Amino acid sequence: MGINLRIRVGVEWVNKFHHGPCYQNDLDYCDDQAVGFLNEMGSHGHAKVFNWGNDNAWETDFRDSGSGGDSLNWSDDVHFCFFDDHGGNWDSVLHLAFSKSHDRCLASSSDMRLGTKNLKWISFCGCETVLNTEASHILAVWGGPMRGVHLVLGFIGDSHDTWWTADLGEDFAGDICGGDAIGGAWIDRAYSWWAGDDSFAVAAGTTQADAINRRDHETLNWRDLDVAGTFWLAWKWRR
Repeated sequence: MGINLRIRVGVEWVNKFHHGPCYQNDLDYCDDQAVGFLNEMGSHGHAKVFNWGNDNAWETDFRDSGSGGDSLNWSDDVHFCFFDDHGGNWDSVLHLAFSKSHDRCLASSSDMRLGTKNLKWISFCGCETVLNTEASHILAVWGGPMRGVHLVLGFIGDSHDTWWTADLGEDFAGDICGGDAIGGAWIDRAYSWWAGDDSFAVAAGTTQADAINRRDHETLNWRDLDVAGTFWLAWKWRR
């Protein structure tokens, strides 16, 4: 089935860090994955809204306005956002690393309200979107931040910066632009036995059946089928 809705897409990624308060180990393939996703979506007629890399990627682009951030003008002003960089999960909060502090070096999922405006899907292409698949942990990490977003995509534990998965974004975008279910396409493309990457997807719904249906069947054509209230989460993984 083809996609007949135009999707607004934005990506942010960091490869290079500076010595100082925001220092992390440099990465090599975040731009390949994120920009590959953006360009493949664009080649199918979708709108390439922003592409912020290295020092131009800002933590405030993901923080909710109620916590002093600017997400409504960036990550939540597109339908699909793809973030690629270091991630870490502690105290049941996903933290995203940035190369330069415009306010903070780390973004925290506890300060996110994903889907408040336009956001439907987001990929956190870095480590520790979740640490395990236990219900208590998934709910603690994502029960609060998912506020209208349909699916959050990422990894269980570590993901790895390697040439082996450099085409992940492009391949994933090609699948979903061809009509594949978003959750299933991510699970299959993001998993890598060779790299040791375990893929994960969590969907929100107003009911248990709604969340499961979105997890298993939602495509880009579901853009305007809003999640009226995040009362259930349903997730799947491959490891």
